[in-house]
Amino acid sequence: MRISRLAVVALIAGSGLIAGGRSVSAAPSAGPQCTITTTLRFGSHSADVICLETTLLALGYSGVSGPDESFGASTKRAVIAFQKSKGLAADGVVGRLTATALGLRSNLGSAVPAKVIEARVIANSVQGRPITAYRMGTPGGRVVLIVGVIHGDEVKGALITNLLRTLPTPAGIDLWLIDSVNPDGQANGTRQNANGVDLNRNFEVGWSYIPKSTANRQYSGDHPGDQPETQAVENFIKTIKPVIGIWYHQDANVISAGGARKAIPLQYAKLVGLGTGSVPCSQQCTGTAGTFANKTVPGSTNFLVELPASSKVTPAMIRIHADALLAVITL
Repeated sequence: MRISRLAVVALIAGSGLIAGGRSVSAAPSAGPQCTITTTLRFGSHSADVICLETTLLALGYSGVSGPDESFGASTKRAVIAFQKSKGLAADGVVGRLTATALGLRSNLGSAVPAKVIEARVIANSVQGRPITAYRMGTPGGRVVLIVGVIHGDEVKGALITNLLRTLPTPAGIDLWLIDSVNPDGQANGTRQNANGVDLNRNFEVGWSYIPKSTANRQYSGDHPGDQPETQAVENFIKTIKPVIGIWYHQDANVISAGGARKAIPLQYAKLVGLGTGSVPCSQQCTGTAGTFANKTVPGSTNFLVELPASSKVTPAMIRIHADALLAVITL
């Protein structure tokens, strides 16, 4: 039901809150009792936005247009101001933490039972092995892409994607899992694909030529995006437009905090007990998958997780990373 602005004004007056675009120290104890069901951000259009805008107006953010179903610039400004007042990441996105601080009822912390609802072969590798994307959660929700393996000799990330298929998915998350985008390299125990190309140097954005070398094993390919595996991933990213992407590697044991919303990789690092920093590239960090995804989907947050060496990766560590992932994709 659409809530009239008069009703909101009456609600504000009755609450004793002062309008004027400033926040108060806590969410109102008596106010609009409504529920949001999905993460909200600029451009969202649903009845949940009415709930959000009504709450912001009741808290004194009188510059908010509406309440209506459109999350516009004035709503984003108010959300950012509220987040700053609470010491939250001021990104204008209403996820679980911001919703809780606003005093909103939400099911963002609930989960969809573990179930693969689609298994999509996005392409075959050079040697004909399928590259499969598994879909879980809530179609139409926030799109998240997780890739376990891109270098064929760095395989422990696939244990995380496999484990995620057995765990409930947070409500409102449209989750896509790819165990490996380099199944030939994984089968052959090589960093590169069957053509000897380092796929994480082959993506079109930021590509530059790195010649073949047995010393560095980072041949970029002769042209940007000239490998079938790279082309498949690029097309898939363009199709699903992931808001968050996490790409697993080894052995640096660090988080590379890339993307638009640094709060997400920083929180991931905190939850798994790792530091953040740049991942060293002995040649150049050119033509990488995360850079391509962040450029292709404006405002997205793709970042790289470097697990430790395989001998140091334990089942407990895999579970810690899976739990951290499920927590941060709702932020």
